[in-house]
Amino acid sequence: MDNIKAMLIILVVLGHLLELFLKSGNVKTVYKIIYAFHMPLFIFISGYFARFNLKKIISGILIPYMIFQTVYIIYVNYILDVEKDVKFTYAQPYWIMWYMMAMMVWSLSVPLISKGGRKTHLMMIAVSLAASLAVGYIHEIGMKFTLSRIFVYFPFFIMGHYFSDIIKDEEKKSKLIGFYHEHKRLISMISAVAFGVAVGLIAAYPKKLSYVWLYECAPYSVSHETAVIRLAHFVVALVSIMYFYLLIPNIKFGIMSKLGAKTKGVYLCHGFVVLALKDMAGLM
Repeated sequence: MDNIKAMLIILVVLGHLLELFLKSGNVKTVYKIIYAFHMPLFIFISGYFARFNLKKIISGILIPYMIFQTVYIIYVNYILDVEKDVKFTYAQPYWIMWYMMAMMVWSLSVPLISKGGRKTHLMMIAVSLAASLAVGYIHEIGMKFTLSRIFVYFPFFIMGHYFSDIIKDEEKKSKLIGFYHEHKRLISMISAVAFGVAVGLIAAYPKKLSYVWLYECAPYSVSHETAVIRLAHFVVALVSIMYFYLLIPNIKFGIMSKLGAKTKGVYLCHGFVVLALKDMAGLM
């Protein structure tokens, strides 16, 4: 898990740095490939580790959100001094802070999504998926309270949480590992081919695929996305999640494993550097 988290935080930082060079077609293609899967996978892992603990939600998510939301707005308005001031508010997370607000909501939902057995869990996934597709038709749901992303990415959080339940149950875990080893070649081949096809399609049709769709932060009427496109994004993300779980080694990996244990700090702080570079490049 730490190895995957390390890879993902590197991709998060890289993705934000690539925004400095989006006028280049090749850079834009790489950017779209990263955004097709890196946040769904990050949220899947967030769901895997999520536990309902009100004190930790307050100290580990709410308080950092309040602090960094404040600091980022001050940084942009008074230190970088951009032409258009950012409105001082806690209702609409600034840029990368959307993840912290979403994590707070998802973490509070853990007692609800943990109820019931297998059938209830499958129904939860189905309902959350239907809601994530339907919410795009509601014009009022967008960036405020990061509601769009909360709904859109919720299925990945739920699936990650249920995956942790499987891993904690020794009998289920043994069956899952046994099934994997029994069909290892087939599973690896299918996931690699599917991931390759997804990447190939993004590279082959760069002009038809808008990277704005992959942000999942606005209703369809604003992003010009459709429910079918969003569903396709989900399929690509799920294939990628499976592929990277098979690809990343399950061993201690030196600096990578250590980095994976400190992703929250990197996530919250890297934005200051990226914003400064954007300001110098005249992109703010």
